[in-house]
Amino acid sequence: MDRDELDKALDALVTQLDGATAAGYSALLYGSAARGDWIAGKSDVNLMLVVADASPEALRALAPSIGAWHKRGLTPPLIIGRAEWDRAADVFPIEITDMRLAYRVLRGPDPVASVVVEPEELRRALESELRGKLVRLRQAYIRFGDVAVTLGGFATSSMPALLVLLRCINVLLGRAPGANPEETIAALSAELGPDAEAIVEIAAHRRDKKWQCPPATFARYLEAVRRAVDLVDHLQRGDR
Repeated sequence: MDRDELDKALDALVTQLDGATAAGYSALLYGSAARGDWIAGKSDVNLMLVVADASPEALRALAPSIGAWHKRGLTPPLIIGRAEWDRAADVFPIEITDMRLAYRVLRGPDPVASVVVEPEELRRALESELRGKLVRLRQAYIRFGDVAVTLGGFATSSMPALLVLLRCINVLLGRAPGANPEETIAALSAELGPDAEAIVEIAAHRRDKKWQCPPATFARYLEAVRRAVDLVDHLQRGDR
């Protein structure tokens, strides 16, 4: 599926949804497809539906149109009730912050523009996610430290989520999030140190499922992520 085919699939989906719900909804495209770096056959298509009625009965009415979308090999959209969404900023601060950086409203009122994410809630969520990621990467390094192809799989599969976290750190610091991985990482180069180059290297291979990551590169990746954890941790005390 190329970009033209994707746009046609999006149009078909929202047209079908229009006929499936009478209560009103918003359809939001976000992530790489909205940012402009979507790659056919490799990138996910991120969609969110904010619906007025999220009852089981209403959801069943949406099933045929979303099922047709899924049969195209595309991930079903996230679905949340409008009342739930209005109270979700404290639960999904990372997701909402990243959505606001690149999104396109396909139908209905804009659900993102009026949502306010509190800085401390974003900081706390970032620290939690980064610490969890660092622990899991260390597990992989200990277990597969001499198997470059396995390290490559762990490194590249972790990269999309890490880039989301790094973009959000830039937002938290009042910096430009970056239009691509290189810009995102460069904005944090002073805090991440020279090992940030390992993130750049891995990001360049993030869509290569067979890439072999040198153990030394993975070790530098660990150090860069550790420094990101320290950066976010220190922000709770006002240190920058």
